Amino acid sequence: MRRRPRRAPPIVAFSGPSGVGKTALLERLVAELVRRGLAVAALKHSGHPHAFDVPGKDSDRLRRAGAVAVAVQGPAQLAWFGPPIRGGARAMVRLLPPADVVLAEGFKAERLPRVEVHRREVSLAFLCAEDRRVMAVVGDEAPPRPMPLFAADDVAGLADFLCERFGLGKRAGPAAAPRRGSGDPPGRRATAARPRVRPQRR
Repeated sequence: MRRRPRRAPPIVAFSGPSGVGKTALLERLVAELVRRGLAVAALKHSGHPHAFDVPGKDSDRLRRAGAVAVAVQGPAQLAWFGPPIRGGARAMVRLLPPADVVLAEGFKAERLPRVEVHRREVSLAFLCAEDRRVMAVVGDEAPPRPMPLFAADDVAGLADFLCERFGLGKRAGPAAAPRRGSGDPPGRRATAARPRVRPQRR
């Protein structure tokens, strides 16, 4: 009997300049989604050309000897050292265990749904002003176009938004609407962040 191919989980990229708090936000968001019973995987893109392997270790010595790639299996973890994988984030996901959602830090050049992390003291520029893939902003001021805006400490609200957007079905319960972004009519919230959920008939 043929096994059905594994359904690819949604990948959500988080972008913003260095020092804006992307990793700290993702750390709290992963914990919140896991608390709701979801399997979460994470990817990180680094623009630095440094090697991840430690010089002098067995894996490094075998790579220098000419091995195309080296995998190290321990009692609790697996490490893989090799050349970059073609295909970007989606190709990397195929190497991961099954997950309900993948949170990716960086990957600015890839066509992925994106959350911008913004802090005025770090940068005045908004990525969402030019990148239409940005679907929400986590930050301390309204973005230049209408979209959901979450405070950095509103991790539950952001998790609700992602669950509803990608059909993950793990809401925490009633929560306040996200702050209004610029361009919304006065007195109107960014309701796109929290569509109504109709109760299922039994």
